[in-house]
Amino acid sequence: MTILTTFNKLKWWIHVRVENIKHKLQIQKYKKLYGDYEDNEYNCGSLKHIWGTYGLNDTSGNNNSLYTANSIDITYDRDKKEYFLSVETAYMFGGRKGECEYLREMLQCFTEYMENNDLSKTFNKSIFFGSASVENSADSIEELYINFKIFVEGFCSIHSV
Repeated sequence: MTILTTFNKLKWWIHVRVENIKHKLQIQKYKKLYGDYEDNEYNCGSLKHIWGTYGLNDTSGNNNSLYTANSIDITYDRDKKEYFLSVETAYMFGGRKGECEYLREMLQCFTEYMENNDLSKTFNKSIFFGSASVENSADSIEELYINFKIFVEGFCSIHSV
């Protein structure tokens, strides 16, 4: 073994050890900041994965997390104290009908999540003296659900599908 090879191995050994120590310190910091923090695929800094799905036709049995390509998911930002909804839109459907079918499928998945977790689907959203826009972030999952439902029903209604 040459001196250069030995040096490179030592360099990488030290680098890995330093990164492991930094990671452990960072996890300790997050656990101190956020009481429910765990070092797993559902947490990353202030973000916490709440729920997600690949769609109604998913039969893979895989768990969804922050690191999976979900069709729809909810993430909670502990710092902002807000829930965020993400919907995968990198699909080509060949027309508005296919888009609306997909959005309705995602709404159905969200509705099932709401029902399975005894969450209200009748959030009272006021647009007067407030925001008339449909946001993908909200203070509660119930508000997030209503925002998405308004979006899906409005989008499909406008396009007469």
